[in-house]
Amino acid sequence: MKSLFPSRRKPPPAQTPGQDFFAHLPTELVILVLKQLPTSSDIISALHVCRNWRDILLSREIWPAVADHLTPGLTLLVRMSYDYSAEPRGFNSALNLHHLHQTGLFAHARHHVVRLNDKSFTVSKQVPVRDGGVHSLGDVPGLDPAAEEQHVTHVRLYSHGRVAWWPEAWHLPYFAVVDDLRSKVRRMFLFPWPEGGEQVRGEDRRRGWKTALGEKLFMLGQEDAGVCVWHLERDEVRRVEVPGGFDRCVVADDKLLFLGRGRAEIWIWQWHVSHRGVRTIMVDDPDCFVPGPVRMGGQIVMGYPRPAPKLGLRFTDTDVKIDFILHPLDWRVFWLVTWDEVELVVSEFHGGCMTGRRVCPPEHVAHRAMVRSRTDHAVHYLRTDRCDAHGGYVLMTAWIGEEPICDAGHVGSIVSVCFNIFTSEFSTFVHHASYQRTPAAHLWDGLLAVRVAGESENGLKPVVALLKPCHAHEDNERTIYPGDQMPVRLIKQPAATVSPAETTMTFVCEDDEIRPRAHSLHGMAYALEAGGDARQAGTDVMKAEWLSGDDKTLVYVCGRDYTVWMFGEDGACKEKKDGRLWKERFKNAIASSGRGSRD
Repeated sequence: MKSLFPSRRKPPPAQTPGQDFFAHLPTELVILVLKQLPTSSDIISALHVCRNWRDILLSREIWPAVADHLTPGLTLLVRMSYDYSAEPRGFNSALNLHHLHQTGLFAHARHHVVRLNDKSFTVSKQVPVRDGGVHSLGDVPGLDPAAEEQHVTHVRLYSHGRVAWWPEAWHLPYFAVVDDLRSKVRRMFLFPWPEGGEQVRGEDRRRGWKTALGEKLFMLGQEDAGVCVWHLERDEVRRVEVPGGFDRCVVADDKLLFLGRGRAEIWIWQWHVSHRGVRTIMVDDPDCFVPGPVRMGGQIVMGYPRPAPKLGLRFTDTDVKIDFILHPLDWRVFWLVTWDEVELVVSEFHGGCMTGRRVCPPEHVAHRAMVRSRTDHAVHYLRTDRCDAHGGYVLMTAWIGEEPICDAGHVGSIVSVCFNIFTSEFSTFVHHASYQRTPAAHLWDGLLAVRVAGESENGLKPVVALLKPCHAHEDNERTIYPGDQMPVRLIKQPAATVSPAETTMTFVCEDDEIRPRAHSLHGMAYALEAGGDARQAGTDVMKAEWLSGDDKTLVYVCGRDYTVWMFGEDGACKEKKDGRLWKERFKNAIASSGRGSRD
């Protein structure tokens, strides 16, 4: 309502056309400006300034340059994974996941103790019994569910949100459980023996089982019994006729690669063309390797029998280390990685023929790290694992001693040698910590996850610390020593909050006779509280301890205990939804009994 007094009336503000200088800049200048934003957090902040900026940053001329500057190889992966119209959305999703992992803002965390009668998982009965599906624990011969505490339970594999474990790993190595951490669906598999296979008895029935887990496939097999592959999305099984014995199987998408034990034969099998059987790839180029017998691990350093945490393949005659990388999207492409103590070589194969060969230069930090990897008197094998979501694979991680390897000059270095399949470039991440030998570790997006211990008023707790990579120009990072306080993010997340709850724990240096433990940590990004008992984990040599994960998940495993942290929208806690459904069912039950009303 207008004022009755003219003196009280104010003229409306003059409408001036909106001016956005960013929208009028040429494309080259916009890219130059965005390259001054060094982190994913800065790019995300620019995306949320206004809709106009968001449209510019996600345009087809701008986002590829930003992606390549931030993470090399991301542009190619997005273009291969998404339709043309969905590429900007794919880049935005990858950017958000990268930011959440770098900052440790997990959506959900939970500690698990693997049990056969775990009510938090729903047993799937989609796989028929004749195909190896287990619908009831009573269908597993030799299994006593009541004596579960006496079972030798091993949690062995993680991949794409699924954990594979063996309830009785010694006596029943052909009975496995795969738990989907996101959908809370449990699949149990009992190897379907072929006709006449039941005659395999005793030790022959229990030894030599191999397994692999991927995004879609789960493989379980033995040289005498054969190989079975289950499709985890289609709930189907197929038997694979492998020509001979093997010690390593690599899985990607719906493809398996086996390496023959006799002469390092390469066998490739695909689900969608399984009727064609196994395809043999002959590698006759002496620049790759000389065919010969291979085995998993086995090399011992005199006087120090402990190998590195991750075993790998080696030629028994020449001691050359070898491993493989399968292309995540193109079934025709794989890479062969070899290390003969002199040259680190990655050879690319397309359709069975070698199309490229990359040799790590001797002056590269990666090569120097490989040479120094025996500083702790342990054997380090090649064991390729994904280390980011845009084509990066870590070939080896090793603690290389107290002497500095980079210009920063910090004492104690853990070096991770990596290779990007999209850019065909070697890279190295150096993290500073003081150890006696190489610890179990997991690398993702440059952050190295290691297990340490923190002490609070509730006792000693296992903690997963994420270490930043070293940059010589950054000298303001803190070094944590035993007795220092460190912030730790708790598993339990308060309701109606975005950031995880934090507490302060005292960094404790444990006895490292059983497992290597940190004596100091430099440049810790954040630390996460894990479940379980730190003292029991550190003293029980029978408990396997390892870390794994991907862009959406981080997993810490110790024996039959494991803790999982989930990032992004997929990490929403399913139990909360179930709780709301339970409340709804309770209200309906009260209303139907006449004790309440539903308005």
